[in-house]
Amino acid sequence: MARSKFKSQATANSNAIELFGIRKEPEQNLWISVVAKALDDALYQSDLREAQIAIAWVQGRSKNFKFVCHLAGYDWRYVYKKVIDKVNKRDKDIKEYIKGIRDLVNNGIQRKWNLLRMRNVNSGGRAKGAPRKGGKHGRKWAYIIHPGKAN
Repeated sequence: MARSKFKSQATANSNAIELFGIRKEPEQNLWISVVAKALDDALYQSDLREAQIAIAWVQGRSKNFKFVCHLAGYDWRYVYKKVIDKVNKRDKDIKEYIKGIRDLVNNGIQRKWNLLRMRNVNSGGRAKGAPRKGGKHGRKWAYIIHPGKAN
């Protein structure tokens, strides 16, 4: 059988290694992959929680971020300067998306509450949560108010 000329696409980490050079030490290639994966998570991850963790890691400029960039062979200021605009835009987009979901949920709950109250009023009852006209006495006083009716 003849071999296919199709070359499979490698993972994002191996592509990052090829982009930044093959003649580096394996440990340095590992740390390049770590930086590439963190930036990939921050910019393209569909799991918003994981994306927020990666965004916070880049935005925080912690000792960890600086050390990983150093181990990868990059100046952390250069990496930060190159990606911070895209990371901030992604962070803003995620926050707006989450706020939109919260607004929809809150509006939906309020609308549902109003519909339930109106359904009870329209069916001849009182609105849920509205005080009773006769106070809080219930069936136990019915024999005094309506002596002909038993409990």
